[in-house]
Amino acid sequence: MIRRRLLRAATAALAAVLAATGVQVVTAASAAAARTVYYDASRAGEFRTNFDQAAQIWNSRVSNVRLVAGTPANVTILVDNGWPRAQVTGLGSGRIWMGWEAVNQGYHRTRIATHEFGHILGLPDRRTGLCSDLMSGSSAPVSCTNANPSATEASQVNQLFAGSRSAADVTATTYTWTADGDVGTFVVGGRPATENYPWLVYTSGCTGTLIKANWVVTAKHCSTPSSVRVGSTNRSSGGTVVGVSRAVNHPSIDVKLLQLSSSVSYAPAPIPTSSGAVGTATRIIGWGLTCPVRGCGSAPTTAYELDTSIVADNRCSGINATYEICTDNTNGNSGACYGDSGGPQVRRINGVWNVIGATSRAGNNSPTCATAPSVYGDLSSIRSWINTQVGGLPA
Repeated sequence: MIRRRLLRAATAALAAVLAATGVQVVTAASAAAARTVYYDASRAGEFRTNFDQAAQIWNSRVSNVRLVAGTPANVTILVDNGWPRAQVTGLGSGRIWMGWEAVNQGYHRTRIATHEFGHILGLPDRRTGLCSDLMSGSSAPVSCTNANPSATEASQVNQLFAGSRSAADVTATTYTWTADGDVGTFVVGGRPATENYPWLVYTSGCTGTLIKANWVVTAKHCSTPSSVRVGSTNRSSGGTVVGVSRAVNHPSIDVKLLQLSSSVSYAPAPIPTSSGAVGTATRIIGWGLTCPVRGCGSAPTTAYELDTSIVADNRCSGINATYEICTDNTNGNSGACYGDSGGPQVRRINGVWNVIGATSRAGNNSPTCATAPSVYGDLSSIRSWINTQVGGLPA
C-alpha cells in the first residue's frame, strides 16, 4: 500500500514538472477517454515517416484524441504534384494530400504533415506569418521548421474533442497550403505563376519586365542591381543571368529602365498604346512577401500572380492620373506587396500579354499591403519616352 502511494505521488510530481515545461502527460484515465482517429499513410510514399512523426507530435500535446496508424482508416493520406491540402469531411475524418509543390519550394515536410493533421482535428488556417503558429502554414517563411502546435492550438483541439462532438459536427471543407480561395498572402492573395512568362525579370529584391532584348523596366525606387535573371518564374534558378550596364530614371514617375550588358533571347512583353479603361482585366506578377507586413517573412522562390483590374483614379490617394494606374485590391485583401515593386501589370490583347504598368506603391500609403488599391506607373502613357531611351521598341 505504501509503495503504491509513493508511486502515485512520484507520478503526480513528474506530471507537474512536465506540465510546467509544456509537455502534456496522458494518464491511463485520459487515454481511455480519448477518441482514436485512425490514419492510413500506406500510399504516402517517402512521406509516411513524416506523417508518423506528425501523429506522435499531436499525441504528445493533446489528450482527448489519439492519432493511430491503422485500417479501416478515418483519414487517408495521398501524394500528388500539387499543393498540400486537407479535405475535411468531419471532425477527425477526411483525406490529406502531401503535395510536391510545397516540398520542392523547401517547406518543411513534417511541419506540412502536422499542419494538415491539424485541419483534420478541426483547426482552420490562421495565416499570421508566425513560425510559432503551426496553422500559419505557408504564410510563415520557407525557413520555418517548427512542426509543433502552439499551446493555444493544442487546447483548441482538446476542446473540440471533449464531450460528445461527432464527425458530423464539423462542416466539410478543403484547406490548401497556398491559401488560394481564402484570405491569403501571396502577391497578397494570389497563386503560384501558372505560366513561364519569358519576359519576367528578377532584379535583386524587386521585379521587372523585359521590354526589349537588352532593356528591362522596373521601379525607380528599386536599387540598380549588378545583374538580373530573365525568363524564369524561379528567382534562384532557370532563365538567363545577365549584367546591367546602366539605368535611366523617368523624370516624373516611379519608373526606371535598366540596360543589359548583352541581349537575351527571350521574347519581350509589348507595351500597348493604351493601358485600358476602368474595369479592364489585368494581372500582376512578382516575388513580393508572402505576408502583408514588412519583415513578416521571406519572399517566395516562385513568382506569384493575381488577377485584378483597373479601377477609378480616385480610389488611389496621391496618384498622378495622367501617368499612373490605380489597380484594384481584389476582394479587399489582395494586391502587391514588398518585393513586387517594379513588377509587371499585364493585360491580354489578341491573346498576347502586354505590359501596361510597373508596381509603384500602395494607394493609401499604408505599410500593410493590400488594404487598398495600388498605384502602378502607366507605361503606355510614357511609351514614346521609353521608345526614345531604348532606341526603338520592338514592332
